[in-house]
Amino acid sequence: MALAWLISPVQAHNTQKQPADILHWHAPEIATVSNRNFDFHSGNLLVSWRAPGQVKKIDGKDCLVGGYFFFDVRDDFALDIDETLRVEVEVDTRLTDGFHFSYDHAVNPVVRAITVTPDSAQPMKTVSFEIDRARFANRKYEHTDIAIGALGATEPQDRTKNGEVAICGLRLFRETKVRKPEALSVKGKLMLSVSDVDGTESSARIGLFREDGSSPLPDESALLLTPFEKSVRQWSLLSTPRGWPSAGRYVSFIKGSYQAELDPGTYTLVISKGPEYRLTTATVEILPGQTTQQAIRLKRWTNMPAKGWYSADGHIHIARPTQDLNEGVLAYMAAEDLHLSNLLQVSTPATYASYPQYAFGKAGHYDVGNYALASGQESPRSSHRGHTIGLNAPKYVWYKEGYFVYDRVGREIAELGGMFGYAHVAIDAFNVRYGLATDVPLGHVSFLEILQMGQLDTGHFYNLLNLGYRLLPSAGSDFPYIETFGADRMYAQIGATEFSPPSWFDAYRKGRSFVTSGPIIEFTVNGDGNQSEYAVARGASLRVKANASVNPDFDLLDRIELVVAGEVVASAKAKGGTSALAIDHTLTPDHSTWAAVRTFGADGTVAHTAPFYIIVDGERRTWQRNQVARIANTYIAILDEFRASAPDPNEDWERSETEGVSGSAWDRDKTALDKSIAEARLRYLDLIKAAAAPK
Repeated sequence: MALAWLISPVQAHNTQKQPADILHWHAPEIATVSNRNFDFHSGNLLVSWRAPGQVKKIDGKDCLVGGYFFFDVRDDFALDIDETLRVEVEVDTRLTDGFHFSYDHAVNPVVRAITVTPDSAQPMKTVSFEIDRARFANRKYEHTDIAIGALGATEPQDRTKNGEVAICGLRLFRETKVRKPEALSVKGKLMLSVSDVDGTESSARIGLFREDGSSPLPDESALLLTPFEKSVRQWSLLSTPRGWPSAGRYVSFIKGSYQAELDPGTYTLVISKGPEYRLTTATVEILPGQTTQQAIRLKRWTNMPAKGWYSADGHIHIARPTQDLNEGVLAYMAAEDLHLSNLLQVSTPATYASYPQYAFGKAGHYDVGNYALASGQESPRSSHRGHTIGLNAPKYVWYKEGYFVYDRVGREIAELGGMFGYAHVAIDAFNVRYGLATDVPLGHVSFLEILQMGQLDTGHFYNLLNLGYRLLPSAGSDFPYIETFGADRMYAQIGATEFSPPSWFDAYRKGRSFVTSGPIIEFTVNGDGNQSEYAVARGASLRVKANASVNPDFDLLDRIELVVAGEVVASAKAKGGTSALAIDHTLTPDHSTWAAVRTFGADGTVAHTAPFYIIVDGERRTWQRNQVARIANTYIAILDEFRASAPDPNEDWERSETEGVSGSAWDRDKTALDKSIAEARLRYLDLIKAAAAPK
């Protein structure tokens, strides 16, 4: 009998979703080599779409054959250097058309794509090249230094390139070892304190950069992050805001104070705390044998909580199997001024306990002041029909039997008072169209993650709204896979209500919210800034006034737009970029519909409000009647494609975990899934029929 699991600390294991099988393969300068399936912090978006790598004998040699491998360089060979090295990689050209070589660079993660030419006479080929400014400070995933992956190991998948590489040898050569001048052996000391605008101690993100953008390794007073199995105190940013003053992207998080012994010299100190605060920069001089005191008081650009708006990230993965981790996790969420952090436990058809949470619902809430943690789930999820998210439910819902029948979980989460939605809609990942086409018409999907990786994708969102489904926009960083927590976030209007996870979710459900990678949107309809639904008589006017603004340290605005049923009906465009834009437009709708406001920054930041609904003459249906047949038939075609499909093992990111499980689970669940598909199809047909009926 299949059961929904209520995860307890006894059941949950402190596991992270980053398969890391250590392989028995040797090279002179390498301590360990491991098989991994992705790396979004390499300088490119690299993903292994093949079976887990392994060691195979080829022409009498031990060779690594697979999609993507990480290498830990021996610390006694090179540790925390800044040098040009020569690299030799021996590959079997019968299995390899080239490779991506990424490494721990002194300033930013760097990847190089190298192509090899097949040679039938001599298939084993050694490729030699140089890498500059190699740091080798164990700052790649799981304390590694370099990685080698196939040319076809990219996101999106490059099917014109081979998805595997065969590595039969690897050598690293330090041709000129750089020795530090004797003067630098006498260090200075930095003592840093950071306070909020009111003078109280404040968590923050800090970057400390030399003139060339390189960063000293952090002191133990920096907060400890555990993105995967191993903990780190330094993290590479995937992107930086417009005003970031350094070429460097390695940062740390602190809780009010930081101290470190540093080589003498001039440093740029960068302090940030999310998009509501101005970036703070300072020049720090470190002198030999002396202590430099640096006190920073943060400055706000805006104060959204003072206006009744609180931020949240709907998609974070941090293991929290015990309550004693709460204080530390909350500290680095506060460093990004993230008020509600939804920490998602993850499942596959094989397991339910990755990134475990010690409790769900109110028992899993932890809040101090205006910052809070809440447990959620990214489950069910698969590479074949999308990833789902459950928020604010009192327990974790997971079925081993019926895993691929997502609507069963969505229904139960909704019945428990939680919210169920789809992840990665913004980046169109994991065949999400199959999940949306099936589950939205079945009635349990309440939100779509339309903003991620700084990308806004409203295609499915607008289509489904135009069919009459009421959906909320969501945003999430997907830390640690993609961005830093809070890079993409959403705001809900709580008003004068005291902030807490329940009050935030209650406000979010009511529809006064927006998603953003930086800009802020505020709007009123006929002077009302608190509702998400407005009733009018046919022929009556609605005046929409909207303002967009952005922290000038993050971006400048390009345009603001009022969208009605997916069409832009009013806009304002900046000349050369500006920090604020406004529109004032009067609507006279002749039928019920939906509308929203969106804004775009000059450097790519975006924001989009939740839809607000205009109810004309009491008609609650806000579909676009003339578009229903076209859109519904599009999703029926997707359902037909889905029903005839089967999972491709090469699409599964967790193949090392789900090998032999996903296929059998799909076969077991297919009959029940086909019933859900058939029911969804009938509902689209009902929509088409209703739209064709006389008004």
